[in-house]
Amino acid sequence: MEPGGTPPRRNVAVFLDMENLYGGVAGHPTSVPVGSILKDIGQLVRDSGVGALTAVARAYANWGRAEMGTYRRQLLGHGVEPVQIFSFSQDIKNAADIELVVDALRVAAEAPWIEVFVIVSGDGGYVPLVRRLHALGKYVIVVTTSGPDVGAVSSMLRSAADQFHVVAVPEPPAPPPTLAEYREAILSLVGADPELLIDGRVNGARLGMLLRKRWPGTTSKSFQYRSLGALVEENCGLRMIRHVEPKPVPEMVPA
Repeated sequence: MEPGGTPPRRNVAVFLDMENLYGGVAGHPTSVPVGSILKDIGQLVRDSGVGALTAVARAYANWGRAEMGTYRRQLLGHGVEPVQIFSFSQDIKNAADIELVVDALRVAAEAPWIEVFVIVSGDGGYVPLVRRLHALGKYVIVVTTSGPDVGAVSSMLRSAADQFHVVAVPEPPAPPPTLAEYREAILSLVGADPELLIDGRVNGARLGMLLRKRWPGTTSKSFQYRSLGALVEENCGLRMIRHVEPKPVPEMVPA
């Protein structure tokens, strides 16, 4: 509390339904850019003048899944409280939804100075929550993402909210190639780019640059080769340009 008993001006609460954003049990949890979502929300509430700082930020998911460990740094860096949901199975249908609704109404009751509620989901089941928050005098923003696993956004939820916002999600990086795919890419590049061959030998510097552009995290060491030249010569039937040719072994002259 500030001097005089006035609550601090931290008047935004954010609730992320992670299950909805990554498509449930069959989805890919790491497809949800928590950091980007929270950054966009912060910018949105500041630019529109409806809010200031974030008092509450909670994300609902089965954090016991091995893949969810990748979120640890994002959650800590943005002050997000992970709320454990133990099942998204048919036995406990909409477990995250129920927990999120209960928490949001509890915050509305216990922290009346929090005026802005951000629901990160496209699920139409949150419409009654939005209406109840309106009845309590709260401003409600609904946020979703353009991620590939996100389902269709409920038109009722969109119209019920005071604001609706979509966070653009970048395309996920291409999966790392197999050795066969890497080999095919090398042969294709050499066949299509005349600058890659000099006197019948491969320009390794240019080839490496083109391969890194396609697969930034992949190198010859990804396939247990000490160099790109060794990989190319062993797998592609090509010769590399050698800037330093090996010195011939001198012949032994009889004394």
